[in-house]
Amino acid sequence: ADVPQAALAGVLMYVAQRILRWRVAANVYRQAPVEFALILITMVAIVVLPIETGVAIGIGLSLLHGIWGSTRTEPIELAQVPGTSVWWPPSGSSAGEQRSGVLVAAFQAPLSFVNADRFKRGLSDLIDASEDVQLVVLEASNIVEIDYTAAQALIDTIRHCRDKGAVFAIARMESLRAQAALKRFGIADIVGAERIFHSVDAAIKKLGPGKPQLKKQDGMP
Repeated sequence: ADVPQAALAGVLMYVAQRILRWRVAANVYRQAPVEFALILITMVAIVVLPIETGVAIGIGLSLLHGIWGSTRTEPIELAQVPGTSVWWPPSGSSAGEQRSGVLVAAFQAPLSFVNADRFKRGLSDLIDASEDVQLVVLEASNIVEIDYTAAQALIDTIRHCRDKGAVFAIARMESLRAQAALKRFGIADIVGAERIFHSVDAAIKKLGPGKPQLKKQDGMP
């Protein structure tokens, strides 16, 4: 009567030996300790609890880890790579160049309710810290989604930018879902189609300091 269960245990142990990649696990331990902890917790849960419960715990922890990462994202100010039209996060080896009166900022995560407040506070702080800012360009290549709460945060940020006397523009929003969200939540009308660009360089050439500006952004008082 015990033979089927013992045979199944042997099969599972054989499969486990083929599935486990010890070299990969060692690399994860050295390079990503948090992810290694998730692996260990999942392994223990599968052994101690029913297998479907252990797998569910592993999946749930992975999802929570991804959400936590999104909540930690902050808007960052970009700098122009010398001699090019590329705007890039500054690093220790290359600080980059800034344009007088221009703030180029990026948010490297989807915009959602989990990070909407951090986005609004972070970008507003960058605007407040910039002296004589006349143009704010949101480099949106990494914003692949915008939900309702995040849309309201973006609208509030645009209003804050206008209160500072600056023009707000969006560049490199490549995601079709994010573009649809701009229209669905009325942000495209507020910003104005003429202030949505394919590149940061195009936005600065069209709207930068010294360029003739439109009277106001559509849909804004």
